[in-house]
Amino acid sequence: MDPLTDILTGLRIRRALFTRLEASAPWGFDSSGEPFLKFVLLVRGSAILQTADSPAPIALRGGDVFIMLQDQPYRIYDHENSATTDCVDIEKLRIGNKIEVGGGGARTSFISGFFELDAQAAKPLLKVLPPLLHLRLDQDRGLAFHSVLELLAIETEAPGLGSEAVVSRLFELLFVHAIRAYSAQPGGPTRGWLAANADRHLALALEAMHGDPGHDWTVESLARMAGMSRSAFAARFKAVVGQTPLDYLTQWRMYCATRLLQHSGLALAEVSRQVGYESVAAFNRVFRRETAMTPGAFRKAAESAETRML
Repeated sequence: MDPLTDILTGLRIRRALFTRLEASAPWGFDSSGEPFLKFVLLVRGSAILQTADSPAPIALRGGDVFIMLQDQPYRIYDHENSATTDCVDIEKLRIGNKIEVGGGGARTSFISGFFELDAQAAKPLLKVLPPLLHLRLDQDRGLAFHSVLELLAIETEAPGLGSEAVVSRLFELLFVHAIRAYSAQPGGPTRGWLAANADRHLALALEAMHGDPGHDWTVESLARMAGMSRSAFAARFKAVVGQTPLDYLTQWRMYCATRLLQHSGLALAEVSRQVGYESVAAFNRVFRRETAMTPGAFRKAAESAETRML
């Protein structure tokens, strides 16, 4: 199993909200940040985006997509001289899933989606992605990517029965295609598992670890999976991923353990066995070192958080 599939399988979207925003010039919005994953598709028109991490203006055109993965202030507007309004006040203009704002001039249309993710489940993904992904229309994004964008535009323009569920699924697909596009573009990931997945040798070792994290993997056996010598594999893995193969394996095993502790009723001994530890004591020791909590305390905290969400 490739790492992205493995991680996305465990990713849980807790809340989703989508908006079709029609803005007529002059217009501008600013936000102090939202604790959500934010997708924005510029359907038509143009805009300028500034974020706390990327203060230089980013020009957006129809067909562009940007994704904000971290809670950071941002500003988006049609012209540098346009006044901006706080997004909290813009939200008050919402009618259903649509908002109309502006001064009556040239129109710009957006489709935006906000998603609340399980922070623990999203950690491996957020670790290797930049705070802002900007994917331009003129980049080679593939037919499937464009098809998802067209479906989003159609579904939000004329919502039908079950539209909220359809749009949520389309945004999930958009996320996958955006990560693929980011991975393939020049200047994409250069470090971490996402960069390693683009290396045909390292990808084989990653798939082996993700496919069977409980297996008694060694550097030698992983090197064989990668079709490399032990020394060459260890050096390349460390250079690309930023940690040794066994350190990566340990971190992934603990991530798998957190998912089992959160979403299964398995006894601690069975969780330990499934992630490669015959000794519960050894598993407890490594889990605490990696998460600063015991497995039992983690499970109780997860159950409490789940209860609060209900």
